[in-house]
Amino acid sequence: MQWEVEALEPAELQRLDLAAVDPYIDRDVLARQLAREEQQRRAREEFVGRWGAASEGPA
Repeated sequence: MQWEVEALEPAELQRLDLAAVDPYIDRDVLARQLAREEQQRRAREEFVGRWGAASEGPA
């Protein structure tokens, strides 16, 4: 069987992809990974904020 996935709307393709992998997702692992990514995002934002403030220097 062959499908022309380019003909599908992006939202429909995403829905099909998510439905195919959903049974294999370990929700506990996913939750821990999402929390880790959020922590890293906050750390990057904090770093960039400090870096930007330090590069401005005294007025």
